[in-house]
Amino acid sequence: MITYKLFRMKNGQLYPLYVDANTAMAIGEPLQAKVGDKADETHVKSRLGSLSLRPGFHSTQVPFTDWIGKKQNGKLVQRKNTVWCECEVTGEEQIVTERNGLRDLPDTWYYFKTNAKQPYPWIISNSITINRILTQDEVGDICRQYGLEPQEVEV
Repeated sequence: MITYKLFRMKNGQLYPLYVDANTAMAIGEPLQAKVGDKADETHVKSRLGSLSLRPGFHSTQVPFTDWIGKKQNGKLVQRKNTVWCECEVTGEEQIVTERNGLRDLPDTWYYFKTNAKQPYPWIISNSITINRILTQDEVGDICRQYGLEPQEVEV
């Protein structure tokens, strides 16, 4: 299944946004998710501080977010050092009924909303392959196909 994931770009390399944020991610190779360093039994350490423990790669059906970014001129924009990538997630959907998602890596992948206003849920997976980096025009075209205006990028 094709999904989209937001990465930080640093020195021509892709990095996760928050958890395990210093590990470069290769394009075209299957990548295995890690749990990350736990702050406690229900939280993981991240660049932002402690986050709810929900291990796996978080990607989505549409390259859109309006809760991740930087405030600029009164609105939240995508940071200029981030890029959306087209990714691939394999396997059958795992049905998860736990209110907080899984505290361990999923066997395959599952849907989960971390934010009530999130138009499309995260696809949390145990592995992912990054196919390519999308252009801003491609991000805009995909978002508009789903009736969304893409998040503006920081200037």
